[in-house]
Parts: sequence; structure tokens; C-alpha cells
Amino acid sequence: MVEIVKNRNRGKYTFANINLLGRCNANCYFCLGKDICDRLSGKNQLNVPFNEWKNFDLFLKRCNDEGIRKLYLTGQTADGLQYYRLEGLIRYLQDDRGFSVGVRTNGYLAMQKLKALEMMRDEIGFSIHTMDPKVNKLIMGREDMPDWDRLLRMFKNTRVSIVLNRYNVGEFWSLMDFLSRYENVRYIQVRRICTETRTDLLQKDIDLYETFFEGFSRAFEEYRIDDFYGAERYIVYGKEVNFWRTVETSVNSLNYFTDGTCSDNYFIVEGYCNNEGTAFGRK
Repeated sequence: MVEIVKNRNRGKYTFANINLLGRCNANCYFCLGKDICDRLSGKNQLNVPFNEWKNFDLFLKRCNDEGIRKLYLTGQTADGLQYYRLEGLIRYLQDDRGFSVGVRTNGYLAMQKLKALEMMRDEIGFSIHTMDPKVNKLIMGREDMPDWDRLLRMFKNTRVSIVLNRYNVGEFWSLMDFLSRYENVRYIQVRRICTETRTDLLQKDIDLYETFFEGFSRAFEEYRIDDFYGAERYIVYGKEVNFWRTVETSVNSLNYFTDGTCSDNYFIVEGYCNNEGTAFGRK
């Protein structure tokens, strides 16, 4: 059984996340928000004007103080594209405040939010876990699929994340083959499931990831290029692929949650619980 050990030896802050709270348009069984669903239940700022978000200006000031220029729209209990005033938020952050905005998204709203995506000056991260609708239902709770062929042709600065798990591990190579066809896919991140409170439910997936990687790393040792913040990087079908164990990497970020919680802790759940309702622990 693989033991998860948090790497607390982290580098300087290089980016910050804006974690949307609301009701997600998918239901991934490994979602980190489910680790503390009792504390996040009922919190929803998806339709609240961003200039009314508590502590938002304090968070942006801290980003400036730390020299952070990259902000990523993501979600703790929602998707990064679900905010109702998305274009206005991006315009404010980029044009008025001088940040570079990117997104982490499951892609379901991408075709509806094309203008917002085209405005973004930073990386667009799509999560693609399978090409099989039935497997997608098991992983994400939805059998319908985004039009990945169309989306991956549209945006040049694209990262694809795959959370390797019990349902899609047998699809790894077909996913690599599919993604390698798209010039716009800059790199692929193969993520290990991350949890802080549900290890009993997700240990199977964590162990499976390490078993898969053990075999992969032996077979493809000659294709390893280096490490990126502690994540092993390989070239697979001409694409950079890194194996990302979130809590074991050394990358570092600030985190803002739209209920006003500001955290300077990279560990999302721990950071939220220690700072809930405060700006970096200060009311």
C-alpha cells in the first residue's frame, strides 16, 4: 500500500488559483472537494459579482507582493468556466490588474465560453480522462462528452490532464495516441488521485497509479528527459508527459476561494480548513 507523504519543502510561489465554489456540472468520484464536502456544502458564488467577493482585493494584493503574474480559474466544487461573468472577470484581471489568466476545465462549457477562452493569455488546461462515454459516466457522472477533436484544434497553449484511475488505466496508450495528433497540446499531465480525508475509498487508485508507473518507467527509461518540480518527465509519441503526484511535487501557489478564504498553503484542503473565512488566517 502506497503511503502519501506531503512534501513541505516547496519552492517560491509561481502562480495562484481562484477556486470557484458552487455546484459543478460534473460529478467526478475523486473530486478533492468531496474531502470536505460538509464544510463546502451550500457555498456558491458562481452568480455573485466578483467585486463583491470577500477578500478578493487582499488576495490580488498578496499576489502582487509575491510577484505572481499567473492566475488560474479552477474549482473546488465547480468547474473553472462556470462563473457567470467570466469575460468581465478575465478583462478585469488582465487589463486592469495586469495578470495573465488561464483555466482548468472539464471542457463541458468550452463551446459556450469560446470568447472567454480566446481572451485568456495563459494556459488552458483540459481534463480528458477517457474517450469512452460509458467510462466517462463512471468517472465523471456524465455519459455525454465534449467535442475534444474540435476543442484541441482551437487553442494553442493547451495542457491536457489525465487522472489515472481504476476505470481508465487500460486506456492510457489509446489516450496518448489520440492526444499526440494535436499540435496544440503542449504537454500531458498524468495525475495521481489526490485526497486528504478519503484514502480508504481511493487507496486502490493510488496503488494502481504507482504500479502502472513502475512498469512504465522500466520500459521507457530511455525516454525520460528530466524532472519538473519533482514530477518525472518523458517523451511519449512526441509529446512531453509528466507524472504528477500533487502533494509530492515542490511547486507552490497561493489559493483564493470565492467564499473569501485566502490560503498561502499549496495543499488545497489543509489550506482551506486552516484559513476558512479569513484572508491568510487573519479576519
